[in-house]
Amino acid sequence: MKRLITALGVSAALAFVVPAAFAPAAFASDAATPQEIIAKVKEAAAYLASEGEAGLALFDAADTRFVWKDTYVFVWDCAADVVVAHPVPAVRGVTISTVTDVAGKTFGPALCEASTRPDGGWAEYMWQKPVKQDGADHLAYEGDAARKVSYMISVAGRPYQVGAGEYNDTATVEELDALLMK
Repeated sequence: MKRLITALGVSAALAFVVPAAFAPAAFASDAATPQEIIAKVKEAAAYLASEGEAGLALFDAADTRFVWKDTYVFVWDCAADVVVAHPVPAVRGVTISTVTDVAGKTFGPALCEASTRPDGGWAEYMWQKPVKQDGADHLAYEGDAARKVSYMISVAGRPYQVGAGEYNDTATVEELDALLMK
């Protein structure tokens, strides 16, 4: 089992292990690009600005425009310190300030801070890749963790922050933040 999130100082780790029946084929071998992630996160922010709380359910499902290639959009409420919408059910409701990656790094506060910048920002951490079983309405995690860099922005007029990330071993946060200036 892989330990991904330890919340609220609980000694037992939440684990996300997926049976072999879950096939990564549901995600194309294509990797999401930083430009696609920025565009999709901005689209999600505009959607939530319009729809508010009623729009959150869209981000809990796997068969939406916000789950594509090898990634997905997630929604946090940094002020309330909670993950409010996520296509992996076990992540919903997790306390952001205590989320750690497999290396033990707390990364929630870094993503919340990145979302406060005028154009949002990026943060890095180690995370498992999502998979989806055909016909499932949600995602699950499988396999070893990889370096993930996620882009996060705040939703205008709402208490939410939205983000999505790419699994990338080489791009620096500074390089990715520079894309926001273009």
